[in-house]
Amino acid sequence: MVERSPRIRLSIADPADRLFMAAVAIWLIQAVYMISHVDSWLDEGLYLIKSAEYFSGRVQPYSLDDATAYPPLYFYVLGATQWLFGQGHLTGRLLSLLLSLCTLVLLRSAADRCLRDPMAAALAVLIYAANPMVVAYMSTATPYAIVTLLTLVSFLVVTETKPLHPLLQTAMMGLLAAALVLIRLNLVITLPMFAALHLLVRGDAPKRALATLAGAGLLAGACLAFSIVIFGRGLLETLTFLPGLSQILWRFTDVGTEMHDVLTLTRSPTDLQFSWAAVRDVVNHYFLQLYPALLLPAIPGGLLSLLYFRRLPLSGFCTLYFGVMTLVHLFGSQSYCPPCLMAYANYFLPFAAIPASLFLVTLSVRIPVSNARTGLILFVLAANFYAASKTRLGMLIPDWWSNPIVSVQSLAQSLKPLLPDGRILVLSGKYQPVQAVWLAGRFVEPYSVSLFPNLREPLDGLDPKTQAKARRALQRRGFRDTTALVENLKRPMAAVVLQEQPPLGDMLAQYLGKPNAEQVESTLHERYSRVGEASRGNATISIWLPK
Repeated sequence: MVERSPRIRLSIADPADRLFMAAVAIWLIQAVYMISHVDSWLDEGLYLIKSAEYFSGRVQPYSLDDATAYPPLYFYVLGATQWLFGQGHLTGRLLSLLLSLCTLVLLRSAADRCLRDPMAAALAVLIYAANPMVVAYMSTATPYAIVTLLTLVSFLVVTETKPLHPLLQTAMMGLLAAALVLIRLNLVITLPMFAALHLLVRGDAPKRALATLAGAGLLAGACLAFSIVIFGRGLLETLTFLPGLSQILWRFTDVGTEMHDVLTLTRSPTDLQFSWAAVRDVVNHYFLQLYPALLLPAIPGGLLSLLYFRRLPLSGFCTLYFGVMTLVHLFGSQSYCPPCLMAYANYFLPFAAIPASLFLVTLSVRIPVSNARTGLILFVLAANFYAASKTRLGMLIPDWWSNPIVSVQSLAQSLKPLLPDGRILVLSGKYQPVQAVWLAGRFVEPYSVSLFPNLREPLDGLDPKTQAKARRALQRRGFRDTTALVENLKRPMAAVVLQEQPPLGDMLAQYLGKPNAEQVESTLHERYSRVGEASRGNATISIWLPK
């Protein structure tokens, strides 16, 4: 049976508390640096821009204006924060910093419950906090921190055997299940895993556990149904776009049929495909270059946790959870972005810290205490120094002294006098032009916030009726083909902002094909005049106004 974790009361006299406080200090020192030095990227800009537009009501999610495929919860959390404290990177990153500090407290509680050893629990936090790559991602305006927080809270709630009140536990489990689904669809797989875990820890009262799960399921379903009523059919199609479920709905209902048409009647370089070479490359970076101090001890620790499953079942669950989530994100990202697993890992890395701590503690009991402490410190420092020097933190930090966000803000100031009000179409594969236009106070055409993943073309050889069906599906699901892109340019837009390098034709040709790319480029030159340019760092962009 799992006992409730004791309330945390910090004391300098307690070695475990001292270790935990050191871990928090290490995290804070790194995070303060990361907030102003980690480079941005398209995803961070997408969350910042769309959250502000959604919360203000300027853009409606799941509408023809922005048929997003993302669940809505994090956008409204971040949007509300920006509404209260001001728009921009700093607000979003400080929110993540606050949430990430909460995750350290939750990780200690979870590790203490799993390992039943306060020192091992504090060590798990230290292993996690000492990794600069983790801190870098958790200090950005992205959902990594809030997802980690919600999963750790969920773990603690479902493993609580002495809740303050059974109905309170049921309500919390239901609300957390709905929140996980509404913040990231991939987390659906956590629901049966957490349900099985609750049954495991409540083996002494299986009927009560089943009743709790049933009540939580009803509440989660009600929350999701209420959300669908608010956001409409678009959210329903987003939440049901799951392997197996979507195929059943496509066969027997009209839910998601437009997405079915997108997948079967159109093409993109990002369509799902599998490559063992990509898997090997990702695993090499994942284990040996980015998170070695955390994952190398987690491998033998995971094996130990499975061997000791009867004695430490929760630690074994953490190993299984980390393994399942790794595989889900590894294979799910094979098409559009295999290296993205390196970022996605931050959704579930805390669960690897627990078996990692188990291994190091098991190892340390066989050697003198002083040698164990010295060896641990040297291992953590050496592994993290190697990771930082080998990868420059996954290319998130261009150099150790510059502030990339200041550069984008400076670019935005240069753009302000050149850009009119109205809808601005940004043709760019880099984050700087999109974020600079937004920071300049202008409205970015929603699909161009992350342009290239939204470009698809109907398959060759379709008859006119089927081709029209494919284009309608693309439009309603937020994608654009050559015809739609040309039509948008002919509206015309208030302005077009163009990334100068690499050339527009080369960028578009990868997604639309060379003839179609030339058609888009020709339309731009026919309908717009180049009126100026702005440049900061390695980003040079030109501004085009209608003729």
